[in-house]
Amino acid sequence: MKWIDRVLTALRTAARDLTSEEDAAAEEDHVVALLDTAQARLNVLRDELATAIAREKRAEIEWHAAVAQANALDVGVDAALRTGQDEAARAQIVQASRAQIKADELSEHYQACVRVSTRLREEVMALQDQIDETHDRYTHLNDRDRSAQSLESLNQLRREQRKDTRALHSELDERKEQVAKREDQIAAREEIDRKP
Repeated sequence: MKWIDRVLTALRTAARDLTSEEDAAAEEDHVVALLDTAQARLNVLRDELATAIAREKRAEIEWHAAVAQANALDVGVDAALRTGQDEAARAQIVQASRAQIKADELSEHYQACVRVSTRLREEVMALQDQIDETHDRYTHLNDRDRSAQSLESLNQLRREQRKDTRALHSELDERKEQVAKREDQIAAREEIDRKP
């Protein structure tokens, strides 16, 4: 069980590293790499869980078979005692006793397998939750960053548009003055031309 503790400790450490506050200047690729590493560790943990579940199922089958064998030997002992075969009953009692001890040992082994697979299931769920939370936070932060960039771009465009609008208004004002001067000149010529 020591290897499981080492694996779980390493995975917990990695998950804590992922969920800790990231420096604001951290690069996006670094975060993605950390998420990928955590996902790879989660996959390893899931493989360990699958192996533990398979061991648990094998242990359960062996335990049930041992219990069935012990029960069958107990029935044989009872039958031998009922028919008065004391020597055969004694021999079967020894076998039944050994079968019961084996069944008890297999029961303990099965329970240990159940504990390991249960612990691994909990660790898989906890790590998956941490990865999901980190991914959600990362996505939310990226969305906020994109929104800030969009607002920045929008404000830059507004400033440029205001500058362009002022320049256009200046050009239009100059043009208006030129047109007004021309109109004044035309009106003055027409007045001069109307005078005899």
